[in-house]
Amino acid sequence: MTDQPTQLAFDFVEPMPLLNQQVPVKQRARLFAQQLPYRARPYAKRNWGHPLHSLCSYQGKLKPAIAHFLVKIFTRPGERVLDPFSGVGTIPFEAGLQGRVGIGGDINPIAYHSTLAKVRRVDADRVEQILNELVEFLNDYVLPPRVAESVQISVNRPIQEYYHPDTFIEILKAREFFRQWAHEHSPEISFVMACLLHILHGNRPYALSRRSHGITPFAPTGPFVYKSLMTSLRDKVRRMLAEPLPDTFVEGDAHHASIFDLALDKRVDVIITSPPFIQSTRFYSSNWIRLWFCGWDWEDQVAMKDQFLEEKQRKDIGIYADVLRAFDRLIKPAGLCIMHLGATRGRRMGEEILPYVSVNGFEFIGLESENVEDCESHGVCDQGSTVRHQFLFLRRRASRDTGSGLYLPQ
Repeated sequence: MTDQPTQLAFDFVEPMPLLNQQVPVKQRARLFAQQLPYRARPYAKRNWGHPLHSLCSYQGKLKPAIAHFLVKIFTRPGERVLDPFSGVGTIPFEAGLQGRVGIGGDINPIAYHSTLAKVRRVDADRVEQILNELVEFLNDYVLPPRVAESVQISVNRPIQEYYHPDTFIEILKAREFFRQWAHEHSPEISFVMACLLHILHGNRPYALSRRSHGITPFAPTGPFVYKSLMTSLRDKVRRMLAEPLPDTFVEGDAHHASIFDLALDKRVDVIITSPPFIQSTRFYSSNWIRLWFCGWDWEDQVAMKDQFLEEKQRKDIGIYADVLRAFDRLIKPAGLCIMHLGATRGRRMGEEILPYVSVNGFEFIGLESENVEDCESHGVCDQGSTVRHQFLFLRRRASRDTGSGLYLPQ
């Protein structure tokens, strides 16, 4: 196991063994940890990668450059690459950009919409049609009396304190508009939805809220200023559509499901994923405004809390026995599994998960480590108490194939 100190950006020259699929995975994993290619120029830039990586901000989002190299080094073109904790779709999107079939799954509706919008080609004309329909809805829909005052949801502050009253009315109407599209699983609907989720709060001029934070809604400050939902939304959409996907992009798929319920029509070749770091992000509470906009009222958020993996693992890290059993069901025999994990000063996820590996269908390949104590992202220390990133490399045993064609939840 390596434990590399934090390094400044450098010019990276790819050593041939790193990309040679004939080189054993264990050796490539060691080279990957020694080289840390995503810390080299230009990959170390905060805004590196396709603009769609910035479709919707998200706490704990995997850096696109890390996803880029994990896909590039450890998968082949044409392979099916699954991230069952897809977040905003960073890994599935990078897979598609590199000619793989990127598949994402997540229990969080914010993650689902963001992933679906990235793994499919979005029709710009259909997006414009949805925007025009939203304009008509905002003009025509009449909210029930006093509905704005009656919304009961508050974490840092009541939601009404985040917005100018007229902006909040537009948000309430837009929420109802998307609620009516809840069963329309189209990349265009999800694309517009993700764009709107991104601008719901933040400290930039495009944000609809008073001054807050663009990743998690800190208590708002500053004056109540009216901001037009459609003006900010159209500007966000324009920016996201400005750079088209390359012709070589391969479309994938997204699933709104937890790892324990995820069902695919056929197994995947590789799993690359970054589950919630231990003693870190609570995705349900840090996204409370966006979850509310997606249709989860406060009672729904409280009821769903225990379904999130970060909450399950706080109670018992042994939940990874169930996670690995799910992986075993979803991946092909001899398929590679890479888990990007977090370690604090007192706990190391990689070592804590290891006891559940061999008894749940996998063989241990290697565990590599990177020091991230002085890393910072968007003004928030990277993953809270996390001091190391770990990369756990596993391979599904070839002898556990059931031979069935459809792999459904057990």
